[in-house]
Amino acid sequence: MAGQRKSYDIKGTSQYSRMQDYSSYQPSELGTFSISEDGDFINCNTAKIPTLLDYKLPLNLDEGYNGTEGKDKARETTFPQWEKGLKWIHGSKEGYGSVSSVDIIASRGILKDIGYTNHNQYNNPWKFEACKFKGKVYLRKVDEEEDENEWCIRNSYWGKKFEEYLIQQETGTKATYRMLKGKIGKKTVLLSAEVDAISSDGKYMEIKTCFANKIGVKVPQAWWQSYLGKVDTLYYGLKTKQGMVYDKPTEISMTDALTKYVKKDTANEMIGFTGDVLDWLYGALPDTDETWILEYTGGRWIFLRSTGEKFLPNWYLQFIEGKKEEELVKQVEALTLSHPVN
Repeated sequence: MAGQRKSYDIKGTSQYSRMQDYSSYQPSELGTFSISEDGDFINCNTAKIPTLLDYKLPLNLDEGYNGTEGKDKARETTFPQWEKGLKWIHGSKEGYGSVSSVDIIASRGILKDIGYTNHNQYNNPWKFEACKFKGKVYLRKVDEEEDENEWCIRNSYWGKKFEEYLIQQETGTKATYRMLKGKIGKKTVLLSAEVDAISSDGKYMEIKTCFANKIGVKVPQAWWQSYLGKVDTLYYGLKTKQGMVYDKPTEISMTDALTKYVKKDTANEMIGFTGDVLDWLYGALPDTDETWILEYTGGRWIFLRSTGEKFLPNWYLQFIEGKKEEELVKQVEALTLSHPVN
């Protein structure tokens, strides 16, 4: 029923730091999938993680920037192809097998925003859609046009341009995702996490840009995002205010990031807070597949309100609803995995 409201009272950060040690989060990789340049799902068995390109310095990140086109480019992957993760569940035996023990299904970006709430110096708001269906909570970002200024749009464009200089995607592929399962708080989470690149020695890399004097501010959030996605190395292009990168990118291992930029109590607090919010959300949502808005607007409260609408696609509801587990497994095994799921 639309109009119902519930709220979560944010506690002091020290309470969250005692709830869960960050090191207890040890996600396992269940598979990968890719998104084509046209936005189509590419089966997990054929996904290929991008590799690093050879490049020559300096790099001009402002090359090609042009107002509206730059804004479109900056927003290309702001809102992940959410249904593609559901198609991975539908089209992969491992995917369905993982769901039987999963409580929360979300993207890494959502958990990043939730976990960083108490450490965001700008007090940035966030808003997600949530529903519970057959004992599982689904979270997705709300696709809204953000009111960004020219400087923010330009910096977002620079980040995408930096990736273009450094990353070699497989022909026809726009992005590749890993499917990870791990325990946060009392709940088991299945999350999709885009992977930027893999190094020649097999390390997963998060590609970012940063102003040299801001790296100490940027690394803590990047560490949290990357830790959720089981990334090994942060790879920073240090840019000027004109969008130029003159020096070789700075590599920061996750261990070094934790030692130099992130306090252990802060790491524990982020995962403890995320776990507590997810535990509360799981209990607060009715199991009706109705869409609820989970929103933080600043201050000490997180709000949850019903909408009377639904966002799970019909094909997914039909796939899950009313079928016994053994029937679902047989259906998944019968799929031709060399073809995308429509």
